[in-house]
Amino acid sequence: MSPYGSLRPNAGYQRLGEDDAPKMAAATPNDFDANDPGRDDGKVVLTEEDVCVTLTGTSTLVTNSVQNRRILRKTDKVILSLLVWMYFLQILDKTILGYSAIFGLPEDTGLEGNQYSMVGSIAPIAQLIWQPFSSILIVKVPHRILMPSLVLGWGLAQALTPACRTFSGLLINRFFLGIFEAGCLPLFSIITSQWYRRSEQPIRVAAWYGTNGLATIFAAIMSYALGGIKSAILAPWQMLV
Repeated sequence: MSPYGSLRPNAGYQRLGEDDAPKMAAATPNDFDANDPGRDDGKVVLTEEDVCVTLTGTSTLVTNSVQNRRILRKTDKVILSLLVWMYFLQILDKTILGYSAIFGLPEDTGLEGNQYSMVGSIAPIAQLIWQPFSSILIVKVPHRILMPSLVLGWGLAQALTPACRTFSGLLINRFFLGIFEAGCLPLFSIITSQWYRRSEQPIRVAAWYGTNGLATIFAAIMSYALGGIKSAILAPWQMLV
């Protein structure tokens, strides 16, 4: 969604004509509020359609190839970099959990039988359970609010993993990790489709989805590096997770 709202005309807005360019020049981005048709604070309220009509005489804004490339680079820098980094960390977490078994996680937390397998499986189970609710949230909650909330919740749950010293603690922790991850992957796809043209989407999806392999490689290197650190406070597996 553009920061200036949608192209949808809004009832109650002050429509601008060609003689109102000075008003538009004096307006700030805060004046472009397409979600508040009842504003009455003395400011000029504009929509993107007002901007296009006033500047070009048509409701369609035409850009050249140079401007398109500049917009694309900025979108890659801001949006794509965030998607790549978040997906990389989520895959890294799943891979690190597997390596942590080599560095004493089952022994320190008292896991027996198939409990370690259950700890690794509970996150996908939580995603499956929570997926219908995630679909509702994706529709009802603005993505600019939902995505940071999910990532914040996931980060807090991940940060608390080293504090889990029992099977039940690990199970609850991984369950909440799965809940917060349930809405992330669908949101990644939706955000990509919103910010990029159809011809630009495949390479962007490949960019963040391709970090799956990179995270697996990096996890092995990081496990080797951190697993050999001797500490009187943290066990090797706690440093990893």
